[in-house]
Amino acid sequence: MHLTINPSSDRPVYQQLIDQIKRDIALDRLRVGDKLPTVRQLAAKLLINPNTIAKVYRTLESDGIIRTRPGAGAFVSEIDSQLSLDVRRRIICEQLERVFVDAVHMQISAATLRKWFEDLIKKYSYLHGETSHE
Repeated sequence: MHLTINPSSDRPVYQQLIDQIKRDIALDRLRVGDKLPTVRQLAAKLLINPNTIAKVYRTLESDGIIRTRPGAGAFVSEIDSQLSLDVRRRIICEQLERVFVDAVHMQISAATLRKWFEDLIKKYSYLHGETSHE
């Protein structure tokens, strides 16, 4: 697992780390059952406060992305979404709206935004409903 912190990002450090761990899981770089570094190990590696890593792990655990076992560590969980389609739609649409607003402010055309979205779909092997949960 290779995590980096961008000090010039407008996203908080803990959110950058959450995003990267979720991305690594989506890209199959981290798989179900893989053990994550301990809070201390990751904090030392990234040179940040261990409380930040603890917050990352708590957030990922509350989202069902990882599970922790006392004395054993943190592990990637199997995705078992109990969320209804309406709730999942609302969550994703809120995130997409933030992206769209940023794109408008950066003067990115709708065609370019569509292409980038399609490229990401291909990157994550999510074409033609291969893993659709609708």
